[in-house]
Amino acid sequence: MLTVLFILGALCPLNFAEIPIKVLSPETDGVQAGRFPNSFLLKLPDCSTYGNKFAELLYIELPSTENKTESFKVPSCPVSLPGYLLKGLKSGTTYNMTYKIDNDTSAVLTDTTTTVIDYQEINTGLPARSGAMVVITVILSLAMVALVAGLIISVLFSG
Repeated sequence: MLTVLFILGALCPLNFAEIPIKVLSPETDGVQAGRFPNSFLLKLPDCSTYGNKFAELLYIELPSTENKTESFKVPSCPVSLPGYLLKGLKSGTTYNMTYKIDNDTSAVLTDTTTTVIDYQEINTGLPARSGAMVVITVILSLAMVALVAGLIISVLFSG
C-alpha cells in the first residue's frame, strides 16, 4: 500500500500545489508590521519552486468586484527581501488577494488594512496644568513678591 502511495505521489503533477499567501506578522516573521494604513506586506512565494518566475498578485477591494493586478518577479534564492509590499490601498478597507504563477494559484487571503485617525481629530491641548508647572509658577510668584518688597524697602531707606 505504501508503494502505491509513493508511485501516485511521484506521478501526481505539482500543478495541484497551492502557493502559500499570508500577511507577514511581527510575531512569526520578524517584521515590524505587515499591515499598514495603505498597504500590506505579503509573504513571497517559495523561491526554490518559483524563483525568477513572474507572478501576478490579483486583489479585489470588497465589496467591489473590480479585479486589480500587480506583476512582479519572484526573487531567486537566497531572498534578501522580507516580502512583497502591496501599495496604494485604502485605509480600513477589506481586500481579497491571490497569487498566480503559471498555472498555480494560491488560496484567497482576506485581510483589512489598519484604520487611521485623521490628524485633526487628535486632541493635543493640555486640559489643566501639570504639577511641575504649578510649583514653578508659585516659586516665581513668591520670588517676584520678594523682589518688589526689597525694591520698596531699599527706596525708602536710601533717601
